[in-house]
Amino acid sequence: MNRTDRLFDRLTHLPLVVGVVAGVLVLFFAEWLIQLEQERVEQSAQIRLQANVSSVRSNLESEINTLLSLGLSVSAFVSANPGFDTPQYEQLAERLFAIQPRIRNIAIAPDNIVRFIYPRSGNEAVMGAELEKIPAQRDAVLRVRREWQAVTAGPVNLVQGGLGLINRVPVLIRDGSGTSHYWGLVALSIDPLPVFERAGLTSGNEIIYALRGRDGTGATGEVFLGEAALFAAPDALQQEVVIPGGKWVLAARWRDKSIATDWQPLPWNVLAVCLAFIAGLLAWFAAASQLRLGVMATHDSLTGLANRHQFLEQAGRLVSLSYRQKRPFVLLSLDLEDFKRINDEYGHDAGDAMLVHVADQALVTLRSSDLIARFGGDEFLVLLPDTGRGDALDALIGRLREAIAQPLHVVGRTINVHVSIGVGSFPDDGDDLSVLMRVADTAMYMDKRSHKQKAKLA
Repeated sequence: MNRTDRLFDRLTHLPLVVGVVAGVLVLFFAEWLIQLEQERVEQSAQIRLQANVSSVRSNLESEINTLLSLGLSVSAFVSANPGFDTPQYEQLAERLFAIQPRIRNIAIAPDNIVRFIYPRSGNEAVMGAELEKIPAQRDAVLRVRREWQAVTAGPVNLVQGGLGLINRVPVLIRDGSGTSHYWGLVALSIDPLPVFERAGLTSGNEIIYALRGRDGTGATGEVFLGEAALFAAPDALQQEVVIPGGKWVLAARWRDKSIATDWQPLPWNVLAVCLAFIAGLLAWFAAASQLRLGVMATHDSLTGLANRHQFLEQAGRLVSLSYRQKRPFVLLSLDLEDFKRINDEYGHDAGDAMLVHVADQALVTLRSSDLIARFGGDEFLVLLPDTGRGDALDALIGRLREAIAQPLHVVGRTINVHVSIGVGSFPDDGDDLSVLMRVADTAMYMDKRSHKQKAKLA
């Protein structure tokens, strides 16, 4: 078992606490789960309502746009044949009626005055009508003239009687210079009630619908199907219906929400216990995994000390804090002497034992607020917060050397461990971590050379 495993084992109570807390929370919130189930069922009903509304909206758009787009065909015919006669027009109209029998009539109005209409029977009252002078149709007709865009009006009461949905399409004629001029319009009228029925607006009793936006005016328009109060209902859904030249708004809600949800209580007590056990188990497993990953990511597996990543992170924070609060700290650079020789002569087990020995003795000697890290290989770095140069620092370094110098018994041999130590002081030697590391490394190498010279003289 390596040092990080032992460190993790000392912290195993933390994931256990997390698991117990998670389980207790689930048990205490059993009533909340009941409410949650209620909300889930209601949400499911709302989703089904939305699916039905979307289907109705799609059907309605398809019906309306398919029927009303036929007006574009008549407009193109007139633009290409401005001198057409009645037989030609009636032949075209007969074909369109054969395609879409729900068309009520098709009128052509040069300069917005009806001159042609099909079928003529039953629509005699419309012939010669000046559309701009009919109050119910005036705004839509003027909008076609002004914007040169198709405009859907209605549903409106028709001059010849009955209810109609009218799509007015401008007719533009090019003169010899290629400039377009407004010639008049084509008005295609359909009976909206069969269209609404085919789209699903009037069938069934589970859902009630309403439409607003007469003349394609959208949310600001008049309600022309259903009750206006439906648009203010908090549980009603609203969707836009795109029609030629404008929009409608479709609103819908369940007629009886209790029937739509059909919710019955479940055995929540048993479910709560099961959820508590599962939640606690998962929380424990997640916390344990996260803790293990955290320990492995921030600690050296051999010595259990902070690794390079954690050291640099904490050192960066210490530099920022010390700079703001003008508090000193010291950086020590430690390097094992003869580590490579011992590692080569006695094997990696001896080298690993030396590293662990240094880590253990340093932890015993240093304060709990100090940080020691294995920076790489046989190099260790130490941070001493709120510490400056002076007798106290010299005494600490002396104790550290003595503790590390204690004989190490490994692989049947006794090894004397010595370290070279260099010091970098903030802010005396610099106010940047990289500068302090260079200063400490330089001092450590000078200490190493000093030891070698003393050894030669001895």
